[in-house]
Amino acid sequence: MHDVKEIQRLLADPFEEHDIEWRVQQSGVSNKQKPWVMVIPYITNRAIQQRLDDVLGLDGWENVYQEESNGKGYLCGLKVRIGDKWVTKWDGAEYTNIEPLKGALSGAMKRTAVQFGIGRYLYSLESEFATCSPVNNRFECDGEYIRIPLNKQQKNGPKMEAQWFPPQLPDWALPKAKFDKYLEAIESAELMESMREAYNKAYKYAEAVNRIDIRDKAIAIKDRKKAELEKLNQDEAINKNKKFLNWINTKISDLITSAENESILNLNHKKLLQEVKGHCRSNKIDATNFVSQVNEAHQQALINLRN
Repeated sequence: MHDVKEIQRLLADPFEEHDIEWRVQQSGVSNKQKPWVMVIPYITNRAIQQRLDDVLGLDGWENVYQEESNGKGYLCGLKVRIGDKWVTKWDGAEYTNIEPLKGALSGAMKRTAVQFGIGRYLYSLESEFATCSPVNNRFECDGEYIRIPLNKQQKNGPKMEAQWFPPQLPDWALPKAKFDKYLEAIESAELMESMREAYNKAYKYAEAVNRIDIRDKAIAIKDRKKAELEKLNQDEAINKNKKFLNWINTKISDLITSAENESILNLNHKKLLQEVKGHCRSNKIDATNFVSQVNEAHQQALINLRN
């Protein structure tokens, strides 16, 4: 018998592509008269029932329905058996425009199943553009048929006939989800910003499919990579600082210490201060100590010239 964590993982596993259906969320026709369709994925009720059978067995789950108190839909209570304990969760859905009762019952069960992690990963998928092209009529369609109003303000006006094909699911949203490329992106990042971006993706997708092992691996790689990048940034900052100090010392020698008279000295002093402040500003460095160094050299050079 599976333990609780294993049951959670098995319930949350991604579904096969044939169990995923896509619903049109938005559609339209561009200024260049090209049709476009945005779609969102969802799990069929049959796939949810099969998942419950596979993970819990025929006698390991049951559902009950009751009409909402406002009479606008139905609630579904989904009960699953974990060991000797039954766990029940509830959610609901309103009557739909097409087959109102069937739509409400199906929608309520889908929403309740999400509370057990079933299909929850789909919420991490963004709405995507489907591959779309115009057709002359539905009989020459190879994909899904749709009629799109040419003018959104005139829904009963002329329409363009088109076909669309669902987008491809990413690796992490398929059975036996592959996370290698997401983990490798953290490992190979050269900048802190790109490392964080790669880590956030890996963490988000691992959480979506309840892969705690992958999530923990992403955290470990991120912590190691962060320390590595911080060390590199620190070393780079030290090297830059050394180069800058060498540059200042050379400039002080060439422009301040070697100045022939006070007029040239003051002009060079002003010019060097501007360069130092500009460098510090562009590199987000505190200029206080460097300015003091230049000013002290200037004062000493004045004394030397006057003596």
